[in-house]
Amino acid sequence: MPNVLGNVAGLVLVMGTLVSGVRWLTTGQPPRLVQPAVTRYQARRDLRRPVPEPIPPILLAMELSRLAAHIRRVEAGDQPRKAERLMAARLAYDHALRDYCRAVGIPVPVAIRGLSREQRFHMESALIGAGHDW
Repeated sequence: MPNVLGNVAGLVLVMGTLVSGVRWLTTGQPPRLVQPAVTRYQARRDLRRPVPEPIPPILLAMELSRLAAHIRRVEAGDQPRKAERLMAARLAYDHALRDYCRAVGIPVPVAIRGLSREQRFHMESALIGAGHDW
């Protein structure tokens, strides 16, 4: 009988640990017992991690120019899957445009997928109005 109780207690401990581990993986919240250790580890990791250098705006302008030329090439070309190529090129252009605007201090609209034509036009106009060219 004592062996059965020990096995049941061990099984309950293992199952509780597994449930806590799965909950940690799915929600990102560690179990209460390890929360202080995780917090200390994250603070130490953040102190050791170097602060990334911002990309100079001139490099972002060059990338924007390259992507604009790529969009024009895709629009003029007749390669297969033109719609997918054009969509990917525009998403890359939108991402570079947002980065460039952030680098020079222009407000950036929140867009999950890509920018609308109006948003893109307003951001490009704001860059040109601020004296930036690509």
